[in-house]
Amino acid sequence: MVRNFIQVEKEAEESYSFLIGDYLRQMFVSPWKIPIIPILAVKGVADHRKRRIVLANKQSITDCIFVFDLEKMRLSDQKSFANQSMNYSSNSIGIGIGNPAINSDYKHIFPGRKELDLEPKEWNLMLEDFLLGVIRSYRPKKFVFVGKYPYAGLMAVLRKCEHREGFFWIHTRADAEVIKERSPKFIRTRVLSHFTDHDTIVRNTIYFDEDPPEHLKISLKQNGISIIQAKNHAEYVSLGKGDFECKEMLMKNQTIFMPPESQTDLGHIPDYFLKNLIISDMTERAGIIDSVTTFRKNFVDRKSPLMSVEAKLDVWLNQVITN
Repeated sequence: MVRNFIQVEKEAEESYSFLIGDYLRQMFVSPWKIPIIPILAVKGVADHRKRRIVLANKQSITDCIFVFDLEKMRLSDQKSFANQSMNYSSNSIGIGIGNPAINSDYKHIFPGRKELDLEPKEWNLMLEDFLLGVIRSYRPKKFVFVGKYPYAGLMAVLRKCEHREGFFWIHTRADAEVIKERSPKFIRTRVLSHFTDHDTIVRNTIYFDEDPPEHLKISLKQNGISIIQAKNHAEYVSLGKGDFECKEMLMKNQTIFMPPESQTDLGHIPDYFLKNLIISDMTERAGIIDSVTTFRKNFVDRKSPLMSVEAKLDVWLNQVITN
């Protein structure tokens, strides 16, 4: 049975070798048990199989565990990300390493190394044992580390756990070499600013990668739509080549017009992005753009919404990997 949560791999007490070793120990400690060891062994194996079946049938009880390295996160990082990320789902929890700079609903706080006045090796062993206990207790589907670099204790946890696809790293001002070295241990990594920076979309603007026909320019002007060259800030983006990061644009709530032949390069697009993706042949593009912008101009109070931290996390943590 494939489990839907992260688990500690090859727990010693769950192995048959541990069971056999325990019986051998009993023979030396209590020789009088030797005649009944075979009976105890049969019962022990049966009980062991029952425990393994129970473990195999367990389900996740936590969507996501966020581990924040509060000692390496600035006050602005904690304000703009910590509480928002824990709202990613109604069943996510946060764990802080070090003292928090703001009031947040952390489930546990693990003291920093300097606070405990320990050597790095001893502190990392404590961190490893603590995080393994957290994973055993909460059985998370996903585990997200937020910090400058993953500690040795955290990397040991990755080595001892199954379901590598569940581990993510959001880095804050990490060195390029550290990112390069440790990123392969995680299924996905991303810089914190990706989630906290606000994307500025200018209302009533459009970008063309090819010069539009004159009649469309006139109609756009009448509708109050300005043609700009800053494609990252345009509310509407008309692509003839389709060689841009379309998913990033859709995440920023930009409306994209693109030809059918470019659609195959997009891969999987979540349903909630489809409202801003308009596939149209170039021969029909001008008329469609005119219809869309004319329709939308009537919504005078409509604002271009900013994508929240929670929404960006949802997209990033659950995006489908395509080759």
